[in-house]
Amino acid sequence: MPINIRMIPGFMYWGVTDTELTLEVPFPTSGTFETSRKAQTQESADGSVVAQMIGRSRDKQTMAWEIMDCNTWWTINNWLETNGMFFYCRYFNFNRGVWQTRRFYVESPSCEPYRPTSNPNSAYYGMPKYLRNCQLTVLDMGGSA
Repeated sequence: MPINIRMIPGFMYWGVTDTELTLEVPFPTSGTFETSRKAQTQESADGSVVAQMIGRSRDKQTMAWEIMDCNTWWTINNWLETNGMFFYCRYFNFNRGVWQTRRFYVESPSCEPYRPTSNPNSAYYGMPKYLRNCQLTVLDMGGSA
């Protein structure tokens, strides 16, 4: 039987539109936040570099949970199956210090089940007690901000 693990809510919010954010993703145990920028560069005759930014900066958030409540993880992944891997995300931009809402996609959700129930006569057959080492990455789709 899965056990309840208290997850701290409010890390980021997902929705199918930028005004109806229906899924609340809990705070991860760890994760990196990256901002990438693309530039086109060319070296001039005098050896100096001329550069031009292509598009706008793009954010990427990797989230990892050492221990995750099964129902919370299943809610996140069922939301993705129902609504698709492309969504609006309201998140805190750690490099700029502001909340933003942009279009994102998700990449490579993964988890490690802890002690799945092995009794085929149990109503909880196959269900883990909880999940370990859960991870997913969300990536900014670019385009207009």
